[in-house]
Amino acid sequence: MTHPFAVAFTKAWSEPTPERLCALLHRDVVLLQPHRRPIRGSDAALADFHRLFGWLRGLHGEVDRVSGHGDVVFIEWRMRLPVGDEVVTIRAVDRFLLRDGLGIERAVYFDQLALVRAVLAHPTLIPGYVRYRCGAGAT
Repeated sequence: MTHPFAVAFTKAWSEPTPERLCALLHRDVVLLQPHRRPIRGSDAALADFHRLFGWLRGLHGEVDRVSGHGDVVFIEWRMRLPVGDEVVTIRAVDRFLLRDGLGIERAVYFDQLALVRAVLAHPTLIPGYVRYRCGAGAT
């Protein structure tokens, strides 16, 4: 199944920038993710994406499956991060509620331990991980 929002998501994550990702979001968006306070509003989302890509340069995504009906879309995808000579892959599922074709709410589901293991296996990622997780002041 192809959903217009999923097509835009796929394109944005193939060569992501904070601005491309925020273009998918409603100005009143709420982003929900494991072990973090909600990020509210497109300005806060943009700031968080800048922090994320400041830490994880080269992060991009590949979509595997899409399911949706009306204003609800599920996207199963893989976060891919080049680290040294390898690529770390973390599987995720994003659930979007849409308003006017844009994400008004996004909840992402992924294995937090997979991320922690990847960070611990690549010590150069640890300082950025700590800064991102502890210093990302969600509003």
